[in-house]
Amino acid sequence: MIRVAVVEDDPRFREGLEVLLGHAEGFELIEAFGSGESILERAAGYDRVGEATPWDLVVMDIELPRASGVAVTRRLKKLAPQVTVVVLTVFESPAVIVEAIASGADGYLLKKATARELLSQLRSIAEGGAPMTAGVARTVLEMVRSQVAAGDGLDAPSRLSLTDRERDVLRCFVRGLSYGRTAGELGIALDTVRNHVRSLYRKLQVHSVAEAVHRAVTEGLI
Repeated sequence: MIRVAVVEDDPRFREGLEVLLGHAEGFELIEAFGSGESILERAAGYDRVGEATPWDLVVMDIELPRASGVAVTRRLKKLAPQVTVVVLTVFESPAVIVEAIASGADGYLLKKATARELLSQLRSIAEGGAPMTAGVARTVLEMVRSQVAAGDGLDAPSRLSLTDRERDVLRCFVRGLSYGRTAGELGIALDTVRNHVRSLYRKLQVHSVAEAVHRAVTEGLI
């Protein structure tokens, strides 16, 4: 079971998420918060007593009152780095996407996604995937094309000693494939994928698949 917390200030949308995640197979809705401060206070409380938070996954809105979802994500990741945070928002701006990923978000989904698409993407978290809806993927690709056209990041591969197989794994992640599907696509063992991921994290100086994907597409690493 994927234990989930929701952070959403819109009562009606929050209620909809509670119903969806509370009844979806493979998910257990632990609690829902109406503000970023609320979940940070709860996480800090667990941290003070030396206990892990009871959530595996946090679905985070960006447009929150007072502290934005990006700021809350950054602070939550410091308090509970083991928790996966997926941003769920109406914003498709490249700048917002980059800011969210830089803050530590492990995925970026749009609120206009269908319930089936949302649940499918969130389930991929369990296998270490980097959830990204088609709309967000298009935005990221457009951002990459504009940077390549401007000549940015074209010499990045020469600065990093990535192996051909590591680049293959990165390409799979950019396509949104999970660890399991990457292993099948490349014809290698799941443990081998994990070994490549650890190496990629070290070389790229990142801590999540989403960050690795961001570097890959913005710096022309694949």
